[in-house]
Amino acid sequence: MTLSILGMGDSLPGHEITNAFLHERVGLEKGPDWVRSRFGIERRFSVLTNEYIVETKNRRPSQAIQHARGNGLTPVALGVRAAQRALDCAGVRAEQIGWVIANDDTPFETIPATAVQIAKELGVRSGPHCDVNCATSSFARHLQLLSDMKETALPDYVLAVQTGAYTVRTDYAPQSVDGYIWGDGAAAQVLSAKRPGRLRVRTVVFESDPRGADEIQIDSVGHFVQNGARVRRFSVRKTCEVFETIARALEIDLGEAWTVAHQANYVMQTSVVQHLHLPEERHLRNVHLQGNIAAAGCPSVLAQNWDRFEKGDRIAYAVVGAGLAWGGGCLEVQ
Repeated sequence: MTLSILGMGDSLPGHEITNAFLHERVGLEKGPDWVRSRFGIERRFSVLTNEYIVETKNRRPSQAIQHARGNGLTPVALGVRAAQRALDCAGVRAEQIGWVIANDDTPFETIPATAVQIAKELGVRSGPHCDVNCATSSFARHLQLLSDMKETALPDYVLAVQTGAYTVRTDYAPQSVDGYIWGDGAAAQVLSAKRPGRLRVRTVVFESDPRGADEIQIDSVGHFVQNGARVRRFSVRKTCEVFETIARALEIDLGEAWTVAHQANYVMQTSVVQHLHLPEERHLRNVHLQGNIAAAGCPSVLAQNWDRFEKGDRIAYAVVGAGLAWGGGCLEVQ
């Protein structure tokens, strides 16, 4: 079966968070120079207003959810906006979508599923809409799940959405490090195994190691927490391994392909580029401009570079995240 991506889209909320804002107004102690050298992130975007972050330091995530919801900025709203852009890019109408699958690490509602809410807002008709959540590796899981299915089991068009609002679960107390990392956003893809598309999907790997399940967590009513040093080492090592696995399995020269990874950290990505001797100009990233937006990070890079790709190009993607989980494959431009 040949699975194709017909269109992609992404979205960000409108509240910009710069390093200077975090240092001067929020009062994070590390400062812009430290975050630039450690993370390489210059700005992010949040569903929370700047004034709310300054006043509350987001001590109570449950209160932050109500604040964001009151302004109409939710993971569902971000997902709907990204999905509409993907539909427009693909030239497909919402009523043609037969299945919506979604990821949302930070749902504002326990039920119904994020996929169902997005389908409702778009006007998608009935179907097996559901959430398939593997945290920041969900883009790879969505593609592999669909690739592994029989063509006869799939509708003409599937909509995959990755969305989240991590800043709602971020602690902005003075000693916080996570405040420098997270942004909010969404990405979406229109896929089909029955209609030709611009990107041919070739999945290679998706795995998780439950022994690392406690390394990254978000409590249902609390803040994001992680074992930062261990996760950083794991992410760099595993990203390199995934790219090498893709190159061997599909006989790809990574030096001639476009490469894109999970958008966790600009400095970490530079380590991957240097370790694998990848050409910097062909490694695509946006984390320095919009922060880590979890599962939406990698596909948002692809959506933002959609018009840059040419027929015959290959795009190797590798994502790593909570679980601990990792996945990757190749997209071939048709």
